[in-house]
Formats: sequence, C-alpha cells, structure tokens
Amino acid sequence: MAGIPRKLTVSYTADALASLDEIWSWNAHRYHRDHASSYIAFLEAETNKLGVEHACGKPVPSRSGIRYVTIRRKNRGHGHVAVFEIVGDIVYILDYFHTSQNWQRKLAEKERK
Repeated sequence: MAGIPRKLTVSYTADALASLDEIWSWNAHRYHRDHASSYIAFLEAETNKLGVEHACGKPVPSRSGIRYVTIRRKNRGHGHVAVFEIVGDIVYILDYFHTSQNWQRKLAEKERK
C-alpha cells in the first residue's frame, strides 16, 4: 500500500546502550531510581517508534546518512537527541546526547577516536 512506511528493526549500538546507562545513573542520583527508570522507558519507547517513523529524522549536517531526532517529555525544556543510521532494514541507534550539549561536536569527537 502506498503511503505506509515499512517497518524496520531498531537496534541499539554499544555506545547508545552506554549512554542510556549514564542517563539512568544521572537521573537516579539527581532525582531517584523510579524517575530514572521511567525516563529511560520513555526514551526507549520514543526511540523504538523510529522503526516506523524513521523518515521523521533530520539529517546531521556534514554526515551523510546519519540522522537525528530530539526527544522531550514536554514541548519546552531539555531532552535528548537520538542519533541514528538506517542500513537496509535496520535503524541503528548510534548514540544519545543531552540537548544542552554541543552534540554534533561530541559526535564528531567520538568518531575521531
């Protein structure tokens, strides 16, 4: 059927999983464990939507094939940027960055290592 996006598999890289662990730890320390777990579940649910909504990602400037989405609980305030790449039928979640970070610079630094 025309207009229906194909369903892709969402796969998390080791960097993305490590970032989720760091985000959980920061939130657990700053707020509490329940808040941290709830926020990670929210991030994962929003990220998993990329299996169908992968076209909503915006291109990362100067990074051919790499896209990103901003994930926030509220319309205003901070959240996280999920950086991803589509290869075949898989959406690879490459990493997460806080919206207050210069995430494009941090992404470039990680790739140089």
